[in-house]
Amino acid sequence: MPRTTPATTTDLADALGVTPSAVSQHLKILRDSGLVARERSGRSVLYLTTPLGASLL
Repeated sequence: MPRTTPATTTDLADALGVTPSAVSQHLKILRDSGLVARERSGRSVLYLTTPLGASLL
């Protein structure tokens, strides 16, 4: 099942077994496409699926 809860770049990298820089590159494309959004939580940046992204899941 796809992850739909907010997560940091590091959380996603750990879960996927790839580098944080690879995740960051993919997240930029997903953000530019409107499929994920980001929000700051203290010193962390959380990424979450937008309604458009969720509708495609």
